[in-house]
Parts: sequence; C-alpha cells; structure tokens
Amino acid sequence: MSFAKVKASVAELSTEERLEVAALIAHLNHADDPEYQAELDGRMAAMEAGRKTSAPALKKRHGELD
Repeated sequence: MSFAKVKASVAELSTEERLEVAALIAHLNHADDPEYQAELDGRMAAMEAGRKTSAPALKKRHGELD
C-alpha cells in the first residue's frame, strides 16, 4: 500500500480510530529504543510492587481537576 493510500485511509477514520493509530505509531517509533524499554520495565516493576492507582481513585482524582 502506498503512503498516499495510507494517508487517505487514515483521513477516513473516526477520531478515536486516529488516536489509536497515533498511539500505535508512537509505540512503533520507540519499540527498539533500549532507553524506552528500560523506562517501561521500570514502570511495570513499580506497578507489580504495588505502586499503582485503582480505577475509582483515578476517577476521583480526575473529577477533582479543573
């Protein structure tokens, strides 16, 4: 598929779908970056050690933002 066809296809997507494509592109741009992978590993280790936020706590915090 040509780049022009990809651009045309992306232009036809919904906003939500374009955001998913953007997230995929960002991930692919960092997938082979050792520093990025180390950062992700550190974040996962922190979450596994119990440093995370529950969905209700996150919703509460979000509701407190102006």
